[in-house]
Amino acid sequence: MSNSKSNLNYREINGLLYPELQISNRTEVDQQPLSKYSRMSLNFIRNHYPHRFLILKMQGNLMEDMHQVEQEAHTKMDILTEQLLKLHPLPKTEDILERTRHLNQIKSTAEELLLNDIILKPR
Repeated sequence: MSNSKSNLNYREINGLLYPELQISNRTEVDQQPLSKYSRMSLNFIRNHYPHRFLILKMQGNLMEDMHQVEQEAHTKMDILTEQLLKLHPLPKTEDILERTRHLNQIKSTAEELLLNDIILKPR
């Protein structure tokens, strides 16, 4: 059932009409789950820029933007990790724990840089 005054479609449940809302202009984007970085960005925008959050949601661009954040974050994370490993190569040791510790520290540093550069910024 559709309303002639707007572009919204409605669904009847128990005699009441509920609008069929989606948070992007493409249903397939709505159905893709958000992962770590996109959820962090979504929460940041929702908590610190609520007006921007509502605008993105009403325009139907919210989920597409969040998936774009995820792609940018993974690309940047790979680049930063590679750069940091060039600056601080893995120790030449047989101790797997030491090598793992070093790699985790590199990834942690890259993620911290990533947060400021991509995740925690208004879109």
